[in-house]
Amino acid sequence: MKNVFTIFASPEQTFKRVRESKTAWLFALAVLLILSAVVIYLQMPVLEKEMLRTIQNQQIDPALQDSVMSTAKISSFAMGILSPVIMIFVTGLLFLLLNLVVRGEGKYMQLVSVAAYSALPGMIGGLITAIMIRTMDVQSAADVSLSLGAFVSDKSSEMFRLLSLINPFSIWGIVLYVIGSAVMMNRPRKTVAIWIIVAWLVLSLGSMLLV
Repeated sequence: MKNVFTIFASPEQTFKRVRESKTAWLFALAVLLILSAVVIYLQMPVLEKEMLRTIQNQQIDPALQDSVMSTAKISSFAMGILSPVIMIFVTGLLFLLLNLVVRGEGKYMQLVSVAAYSALPGMIGGLITAIMIRTMDVQSAADVSLSLGAFVSDKSSEMFRLLSLINPFSIWGIVLYVIGSAVMMNRPRKTVAIWIIVAWLVLSLGSMLLV
C-alpha cells in the first residue's frame, strides 16, 4: 500500500520496488476501484439528468421510462467501475508490444503494474472533477473540465475535444508511463518516451476523428 502514496513523490523508486513484487498491482487496482465507485456516485445526479433527457428525446413509452432509467443507472455504475480495470490490462498489452519493439526486459504483470499506478493521477483528477460537478449547478458532466477545454464554451466543438487532451492529470499519467516503462523494460527513458508519446498522440487524435 505504501507504493500507492510514494508513486506521487518518488515514482522511479516506487516502480523499482513494484518491479520486485508480484502483488503490488493489486493495491493500485483496489484504490482505482474504490475511487471509480466514488466518482460515479458523485456524478450520478448529473448523469441521471442526462439519461432522462436522452430518454425523453427518444420518446420512450412513459410506462417503460422508470425501467429504462434503472437499467441505464446500473450500466453506468458498472461500466464506470469496470472501465479502469479493463484499461490497465489493455494498456499492459500495449506496453508488452512496446517491450518487444525496444527489446526490453519487462514482463506482462510488471507492465500492468505500470498501467495501474500511472492511472492514479487521472483518477484523482476525475475525483476532483466529480466533486466540482456535485457541488456546482451544472446540467452536464461535460460542463466541468480540468483541461484547457474548460475555456471553450461550445462543448461539442472540435476545439473543445482537442484542448481536452491537454489535462495536467493526463500528462502526469503519461510521465509515469514513461518512468515506469523505462524501469520495467530496463531501457533508456528517452527511447521509451518517444514511443509512448507518439502512441498517445495517435490514439488520442484518432479517437477524436471517430467521434
